[in-house]
Amino acid sequence: MTKQSIQLFIAVMLLVLVTLFWPAHRAETNTSGADAKHDAHAEDGGGENPQEKKRKIKYWVAPMDPNYIRQEPGKSPMGMDLIPVYEDEGEKSAEGVVKIDPVTVQNIGVRTASLSKGVLEKKIRAVGRITYDEKLVEHIHTKVSGWIDGLYVDTTGEAVVKGDALLSFYAPELVATQEEFLQALAYRDRTAASGFPEIAEGGRSFVEAARNRLLFMDVAPGDIEILEKTREVQKNMKLYASKGGVVINKNVIDGMQVDPRMELYTIADISRVWVIASVYEYELPFIRKGQEAEMTLSYEPGAQYKGRVTFIYPYLSTKTRTVEVRMEFDNPDLKLKPDMYADVVINARSGTSTILVPSEAVIRTGSRNIIVTALGKGKFLPKEVTLGLEGEGFVQVLKGVEEDDTVVTSGQFLIDSESNLREAVNKMLEAQAAQPLSGKEDREAMTQGPSSRSPVHLSDAQKNLITVLIGNYLKIHAALISESGPAIAQQSSILSDTLKKIKASTPKGTLKDVIASAEESMPGLLSEDLQDARNSFKGLSRAMVDLVRADGREEALSSGIKIYFCPMEEERWLQKGTDLKNPYLGKDMWICGTEEAL
Repeated sequence: MTKQSIQLFIAVMLLVLVTLFWPAHRAETNTSGADAKHDAHAEDGGGENPQEKKRKIKYWVAPMDPNYIRQEPGKSPMGMDLIPVYEDEGEKSAEGVVKIDPVTVQNIGVRTASLSKGVLEKKIRAVGRITYDEKLVEHIHTKVSGWIDGLYVDTTGEAVVKGDALLSFYAPELVATQEEFLQALAYRDRTAASGFPEIAEGGRSFVEAARNRLLFMDVAPGDIEILEKTREVQKNMKLYASKGGVVINKNVIDGMQVDPRMELYTIADISRVWVIASVYEYELPFIRKGQEAEMTLSYEPGAQYKGRVTFIYPYLSTKTRTVEVRMEFDNPDLKLKPDMYADVVINARSGTSTILVPSEAVIRTGSRNIIVTALGKGKFLPKEVTLGLEGEGFVQVLKGVEEDDTVVTSGQFLIDSESNLREAVNKMLEAQAAQPLSGKEDREAMTQGPSSRSPVHLSDAQKNLITVLIGNYLKIHAALISESGPAIAQQSSILSDTLKKIKASTPKGTLKDVIASAEESMPGLLSEDLQDARNSFKGLSRAMVDLVRADGREEALSSGIKIYFCPMEEERWLQKGTDLKNPYLGKDMWICGTEEAL
């Protein structure tokens, strides 16, 4: 081993030892420093270091429970030291603005995006059915009655071109019209040399009238010319195809008697076809005539056909809740067969240019839509917005933000929660400032949300009725969670009967205020409308919380009742157990809430 190798080995080992022992040494140093700081704090009666002296403490909060707030240092319910929140941390620089430490912003993975105006694009996918272009379908009839005397096209599916003979037939009326035409020709020839111009012109008029009758009977102009040259009546006349295509229906056989009411052939030109697709109601605002459509077939992988939207049907299917859209596609190779199924994509665009925001940036609460905007330097502002159409990962914002705003696309739920929490804390502190408290017990009572009434002595019968009332209330809470309007109304009717019994048991009005507040909530709870029931349940919950914190505290504690607070609605409710279920925000926000002391 060379000298240089030995030196390199020693250096590596020293680096390893420093890596292993330095964090422990640093932790010990920090711990001892913290102990020294705590001792200094104890000696000077709560003094702060010079840096902290420049910052004013707004309130103290529990490390593990942000809802446990005090105006002075102390211990949390879990036995941990309360930590200070300074005014420059807790205050808002403007209405609704929340400031978050840049390190925290980075830790929660906040991502932002700049807004811009544009036309919303959306690819509408549907299953289409290929059918005939109705404008290229021809039905073949005779104009006179007769008998089929020969078929030139005698199979379904046979291709024909314009001018092909389809059949020949005998019709007495047609024979008579030919004879009239020949007589008109003879009369014209006899009067052509007449010295009277009127007579010569009359002969020509007779010929034209007879010729037109033959044309009206679908006699081909070429057959009329042959008749004029040969001057011989033809027993059988031919019927020709006026359009090219494929015979899709044949109702005639040789020797058959026919009349004008009978459809002899149906011929369809499939060089262009229609595709009918069904789109849902919410996709209709995107559909316009003339939009480009793409079609693929399962039996022809890789092939793509391009067409256009030509018609949107003006009615809706009541069974499928869809509207049919018609598209036209060229079919030069006749690969597209009617009644085939195809996958269709319509490249749709919204009509006007609006502000577009990524869909992931929107917080949907059910009753409103929130977008968190980034103001820079760790400041964020939640804004309520009005949304429009949505497609391809973007949604239109009709109202609430400006074009030059920057929105948060990741981590916005945590920022919005922080904003709601700070708003609740600020309102709590404002309430405390408006109503100064005396003593530590009063401050704790204000934080916990006490009853505004003083407890009164209740009889055993009244206590039993309160227990029944709480049970009725919990059943209404369960019905709200299941979002069943009839169940809410049924349980509310039972609770109303219990209120009447309590009212009758308190002639002196000891529970008058509580009963009156609860009775005011009954119309909304009995309406079977879910939103009205939720709003009315707030008033009922206020009365019940007031009741259990005063007169019914003993009954509530014995039955395991807990009080929870919803920071988004700023309302409380009663519930059993720890399985949190918020009755105000629906199934998507069940777990929004914090427990309060009874």
